[in-house]
Amino acid sequence: MQLTADATRDLEDFMARLAEDVAACARLADLFRDEDFAREAQALAAGWGQAAPGVAERLAKRSVVSRALAPPAGWLPVAVSPDEDAVDWAFFGARRLEESFFGESVPKVWSAPLNRLLRLRTPLAALEGLAGPAPDGLVFHMSRCGSTLLGRMLGAPAGATVLSEAAPIDHVVRGDLPRDRKVALLRGVVAALGRARGAGDERLFLKLDCWHALAFDLFREAFPETPWLHLYRTPAEVMVSHARSPGMQMVPQVVAPAVFGLAQPATPDADYQAAVLAAIGEAALAAFAADGAGMLVNYETLPGAVAGRVLPHFGWTPEAVESDAMTAAAAIDAKAPERAFRPDGAAKRAEVDPAVRAACAARLDDLHARLEAASGGPSTSSG
Repeated sequence: MQLTADATRDLEDFMARLAEDVAACARLADLFRDEDFAREAQALAAGWGQAAPGVAERLAKRSVVSRALAPPAGWLPVAVSPDEDAVDWAFFGARRLEESFFGESVPKVWSAPLNRLLRLRTPLAALEGLAGPAPDGLVFHMSRCGSTLLGRMLGAPAGATVLSEAAPIDHVVRGDLPRDRKVALLRGVVAALGRARGAGDERLFLKLDCWHALAFDLFREAFPETPWLHLYRTPAEVMVSHARSPGMQMVPQVVAPAVFGLAQPATPDADYQAAVLAAIGEAALAAFAADGAGMLVNYETLPGAVAGRVLPHFGWTPEAVESDAMTAAAAIDAKAPERAFRPDGAAKRAEVDPAVRAACAARLDDLHARLEAASGGPSTSSG
């Protein structure tokens, strides 16, 4: 159906009002059948004294709705594109980010009719100066070292939100932008992701991508008062995990070697993977030496270290119900919540091959010993 100019204008007026009305969006957000959504949208428009012709046709088009300002709380940025001067938003309402990673939360809402009708896009400037909370803690990590476990524990109480490796944050960190604008946008995107919307608004934590340790100064400039920690693990166990299934940081075509100060490898072999982990660890050690708000945490001390060290470091004295929620989260496999947690260190050590052993000896064992010395823990060889 081809809408007349007047009908098109009526629909756009309805969509503009809908985008600003969080309660109305929440009323529509849980409708996943297009026909149900279109019928309820028409009823909503009628209640406002408006018309909303052609809603079903508009859903099929999935057209972008451009606007100058950030939408209200309840809308979260899901992608930041510096090259296109664009921020894409999706309506989450009061839905908690219960998945292990932000990238797993987005598909839960992205295909809903509301987010197909209102594919909101703003310029980057919509993020600058946006009011929102500074994070209560930053979690840097080596990768494959318990950060997902820690994130799920921190996010288990009803009053807490963990932004776990959220792509919009990384888009800003790795974007080709002037430093001062990057700082402003980093503050803005975290504010937009952390604004109060009735979904764990009392505490906010960022579990960052592992390579963000090399951008520590950027995070410190954006959030000068926020305490932070760096998680690490026996190198051979981490290396075996990447040998089984390489993380994106180990794929040069996905995360450029230049991020780690490395040259393009002939092949991303065990030595390259060890070099990536070494760059992350050295950055964390340098930050720990220079900044008094940091903490180094060995995977082997989890989950006990959460109550004993991490929560006090982040200024959180949990209530009994919050502690119970975190204890329950620790019993579950962080990346496969349908399974109970099972220690895997011994199995990984049994898989160490000569290439992994040589790479650890050349690049990681001494670094691990220095991390242990700085954190106050015992030194452990990668075997």
